[in-house]
Amino acid sequence: MILGIDPANEYSAFVVVENDLSAVVDKGKIPNKELQDKISNWKAENYPIDYVAIEGIQSFGMPVGQTTFETCYFIGRLLEQFEAFDIEPTLIYRSEEKMTLCHSMKATDATIRQALIDLFAKDTPNKGKGTKSNPGYFYGFKADIWSAMCIAYVFHTKYIGTEC
Repeated sequence: MILGIDPANEYSAFVVVENDLSAVVDKGKIPNKELQDKISNWKAENYPIDYVAIEGIQSFGMPVGQTTFETCYFIGRLLEQFEAFDIEPTLIYRSEEKMTLCHSMKATDATIRQALIDLFAKDTPNKGKGTKSNPGYFYGFKADIWSAMCIAYVFHTKYIGTEC
């Protein structure tokens, strides 16, 4: 399975998908400490995480605030945690996400989300989420979970298979 992580300074989003992207197995946006505990539990339980992709921080020459640095520190903690588990994460950058899904650096969160919907749930109502009685591929997705899915998709496209 592929673990995609959209890190942040306090709460990070994650998604676990099958290696062929056929199903979302787990997802959420949780406090960073809770995510690290979850990762440790997965390792202890031999949860089959085959690949880890984490969104990396990219410089565009603009000043950044303290939260950006705190996110960088958290990424470093994740990298160390996975290294201790003999798993080498791949950093996926926002520019790769935009170009892989939308073929344009002008892509926004909305266009990236729509590209994911078009790939995985084109005919599913409620923007690919479906309903409680008939859940779609993206059921339960919100905010940064979409970014984590994008990270997993880009990893899959670049390192495992081809575009869906």
